[in-house]
Amino acid sequence: MPENVQQTSQGDLLFRRIVIWSTALSLAVAYGWLAGFVRQPDGDLTFQWGWRVLVWAVIGLISTIYFWRKIWPPGDRSATRRDIIEGAVAAGLPGIWWLIFPLRSQSGQHLWQVVEGLTAAAIVLTFGGWMIIRLMRGFENDKEAE
Repeated sequence: MPENVQQTSQGDLLFRRIVIWSTALSLAVAYGWLAGFVRQPDGDLTFQWGWRVLVWAVIGLISTIYFWRKIWPPGDRSATRRDIIEGAVAAGLPGIWWLIFPLRSQSGQHLWQVVEGLTAAAIVLTFGGWMIIRLMRGFENDKEAE
């Protein structure tokens, strides 16, 4: 029986590492890729390598690893509400930056149309997140009731 327990914990550790590193590397690549775009005088976007690409790739890597360490702590301890909030802020701030960043090239009526669309998307996503949290709490309450 102890062998099965050891295999399960090693399998969980492997799964944990796969999740953490795959999401961290994907966000690092995405942030670096976004940071490399430069607007040309004719309005086109081209990718140019620069130090900001490396800086944003490191920000994506570190913020995502920090996020996972906070909400899915190693060992037997569970995440506290404060840990979850800190992790969400660390992962959310760079994401919000890249969501809002393209607005700097908008002006006038186009800016307000884009802001309206982003506001609607934020409301829908916030409501969806709230519903998922409520659903998770409902499942936790059912487990405690049994």
